[in-house]
Amino acid sequence: MELDRRTRDLLSSARIGMLALNASPLPLVNPAAFHYGGGAVWITTSRHAVKVALSRRDPRAAFLVEGEGRAVVLQGLLETFDPRSLGSQVRAVLRGPGFAWNLAGYALKNAPYIGGYLLDLASIPAEWWPHNRVLLRLRVERSRLLRTDEAPPTVGSRTRLPGVPAEVARSLEGAAGYLCWPTLRGPTLAPVSWSLEGSGAVLRLPPGVGRGPSSGSACALVVERHHSYRATRMVGACIRGWLSEEPAGGLRLPIDRVTWWRGFRVRTEQVRRRAAAAAT
Repeated sequence: MELDRRTRDLLSSARIGMLALNASPLPLVNPAAFHYGGGAVWITTSRHAVKVALSRRDPRAAFLVEGEGRAVVLQGLLETFDPRSLGSQVRAVLRGPGFAWNLAGYALKNAPYIGGYLLDLASIPAEWWPHNRVLLRLRVERSRLLRTDEAPPTVGSRTRLPGVPAEVARSLEGAAGYLCWPTLRGPTLAPVSWSLEGSGAVLRLPPGVGRGPSSGSACALVVERHHSYRATRMVGACIRGWLSEEPAGGLRLPIDRVTWWRGFRVRTEQVRRRAAAAAT
């Protein structure tokens, strides 16, 4: 798919994007370093990562990149290339020299992250070491450009993010948020302003999104702060639940479960179930 110049410039300058995948019953969103080339988004990850298993069950995915007052949302199909798989090796060869060029493009663009990764290698779990990594390729079929400079800002909240360690929750106060919801063509994403109220997150989409998620949709909100070159210092959380509408406008995402991470340490908590147990 051919993208316009502004979109290509944004994809070239941004370092981190948000990858959204269908899961059952709630979607999952993860940050990822990437390279765009040959009409596709290229990402590396561990072969043990949940997103690899999810993409094999349902390859429909979305990728959001934000910067300079705008965001681009790319939708398409994910394909996995595993160096240990003969089938993957054959498919890579059939892609021709473009496959190798895009691997080189990924390495050049993400050299700071690769350097930080090697610097911290001794403290990184073995499943994330180089011999356990695979390549994900998102073949872009649709794109959408959104303005974010007119969106209401994220405001602070005295409510602590439930199910998340205090130091992680403090790091995420005021961080950018991205909402994922399902569509007939697969998951999609948009930047949102968010605040915590009670056991849920109150959300506002930026102008120009058009038809957003409907009440009852299975949604995920990811908030994250990333380091300029060390993945071990990235902090984030993915809040998941079923969306409802606020009487005064806006949307509310009651928190059913939350997945949080600090570096390569990842945990998932069933927030609603834990709250119900505490109330009995």
